[in-house]
Amino acid sequence: MNHVLRRPGMFGRDEIPELLLLEAMAAVDGSLERWQAECDRLDESHASTATGVMGAYSDILPADALREATASVYAEIAHRLGWLELDRALSAAEFQRLRGDIGGWVTQDRTLSEVIETFGPPSLWIGGTNPYFPKTLAYTTADHDDDLICLHLWNAFAARLRGVHPEPVLLAVRHRPGPFPDAFSFTPEGLRRRPTADQRSPLRPVVWIFHGYDARYASGVFETLDTGLAWAGQHEVSGILTEYPFGGAYDVAVSEGRFTPSKEHHGTADHVAAFSPGLRRIHLTDGRPD
Repeated sequence: MNHVLRRPGMFGRDEIPELLLLEAMAAVDGSLERWQAECDRLDESHASTATGVMGAYSDILPADALREATASVYAEIAHRLGWLELDRALSAAEFQRLRGDIGGWVTQDRTLSEVIETFGPPSLWIGGTNPYFPKTLAYTTADHDDDLICLHLWNAFAARLRGVHPEPVLLAVRHRPGPFPDAFSFTPEGLRRRPTADQRSPLRPVVWIFHGYDARYASGVFETLDTGLAWAGQHEVSGILTEYPFGGAYDVAVSEGRFTPSKEHHGTADHVAAFSPGLRRIHLTDGRPD
């Protein structure tokens, strides 16, 4: 369970692994009533919607930052129930100082290195250490009654390639008690990246497909980016890892407004058969992103 909470993307693109594991833990621990109370608490605080905790976070963070942030909510439940193994427990004084300072501290844009320099190593690091990808850093004490203060960091792969953000940037901090939508403070970058109303649609299912350079056929299909990268690193392969939507790439691009047919050959059999998905793609050399 603690491994899933630290690397949720390795186990699926949604929160089902956390739900199953925490309920199983509750059954083994004789805590099913407490687990159900925690689930009710999520609903009452609007931290869960029809599409789960991830649905609630889709109003807060960009789509590619949701997975790690979602796991932080289940990590907080695990902490309250006494199951979370902390990498570092803050003292009561450190925790109160962090809680008092963080709202003002995020009025400026901040980077991952600034977070570590200011507040030290986190109690829980959710997501990989690769600077290309989002992650959540959580801080708390050994007291199970203390909530987690969760700092959500993001670095779009395309922006990283352009050198816009040399390392992950802080978008939002979940640190206030009460209703979930009111629990956050945002950096200026977080406000710029916060999804607009037309971007808060249900999550589109995708897979990641690996195609080796000069290979005739694809050689790997993965449910998540993390699992694809882990496989590529294990085998030290070179090629392209590409995000594909379920369904025909051409049809999905047209329906989502990412492509508008404007030429005579658009939509023909040859054009549809060769259509690029238009989503994220990562070039790898010897298993590592270029």
